[in-house]
Amino acid sequence: MRKHYAATLIFCMLFFMVGCNPISKTKISVEAKVSKLSDKQFEEVGTEGLKNSSKDDFRKFTFNFKMENPPDTSRKIEFPKGIAWKKSINSVDGKVRYWFGEEYQQDNEDENFALYHKDFLFYSKGLSEDEIKEAFDSIILKVAWKTKEKYQEEKEYQVSKLIKFN
Repeated sequence: MRKHYAATLIFCMLFFMVGCNPISKTKISVEAKVSKLSDKQFEEVGTEGLKNSSKDDFRKFTFNFKMENPPDTSRKIEFPKGIAWKKSINSVDGKVRYWFGEEYQQDNEDENFALYHKDFLFYSKGLSEDEIKEAFDSIILKVAWKTKEKYQEEKEYQVSKLIKFN
């Protein structure tokens, strides 16, 4: 009987500690993917100056970051600026690889979430998956937050290590 009581007590204490842990209340999702273009997407690509270009010569890069945090949490997110992404993909071999793209963010202090999105099309002809990943070694997203209970944490995400190919 005492063993059962002790086990129940330990379980309850662990459950309480996990339930009150600020880490479990802050949720972060990060996605980086490189995918092939659809026919419709390729129609939007201007291929002037390229000889015999095809849909397979281009890829779409997509990056999504979402953070949900408890109320009364201050956060600081350092999201790489648009020019950094362009420089990264163009650095592979000195050719102009970046074609066009867009980005947006929603990161208001009074809201309990932050969203960052970046996508762009790039000329991928002649590049391996490893070369594409290496191009983004210098792109790092930094996140820091502090709760009202003074719990503090920081994370860094190196984009090259997150990339998945579709």
